[in-house]
Amino acid sequence: MEQQKRQQGRGWHQHFTGSRTRINCESVPVIPAWLVRAFLSDPRKIPYLLVWRNHRNGEIRDVVRLGRYIDSNGLCLESLVELKRPDWSTTLLRIAWQMLPKNGGRALFLLCVNCGRPRRFVYGCEWSSSSGSSRIVRCTSWRCRECCQLRYTSEGGFLRPRKAFRGLGNYERPNLWLPFVFTSPRRATEAGIGPLW
Repeated sequence: MEQQKRQQGRGWHQHFTGSRTRINCESVPVIPAWLVRAFLSDPRKIPYLLVWRNHRNGEIRDVVRLGRYIDSNGLCLESLVELKRPDWSTTLLRIAWQMLPKNGGRALFLLCVNCGRPRRFVYGCEWSSSSGSSRIVRCTSWRCRECCQLRYTSEGGFLRPRKAFRGLGNYERPNLWLPFVFTSPRRATEAGIGPLW
């Protein structure tokens, strides 16, 4: 017997309407794999301070210290990086190198701490299911978009403005919320970020 597919509701212009509130991945802090690769290839071998500021008022929304993982024997493990927040919550993020199909190159991927799949981005917030249908997110360990229950802004339709502005064309896809990266405490202080640990 063929398994029945779950029917999703449809809204205005037959767009799909989900059963939960939509949280866009462009509106939560993200760590890209290319940033971790730059950190690992830095010859100074120093931790990076990642800061996400609110686009509207400049308020600091999230802070993470990206560092190398050192085990109890004092050995630095190259396959792990440590992400630490000011509340001392720590996530050990595994990395994996995969061969590219052309020219023998390699690409760095971040392994999701929840599902273990290689990803190019990990996100630091997820939709708070305990909040019901509200648009509340909560900080979580750094996981992939699917495990954090996030969607793209353009998912389920295209980015088209309201009728009055349609002559101007479609909206551009929003950029990911990338962090400001500080490699020195002096530069962080100059940017108005005080001691966080």
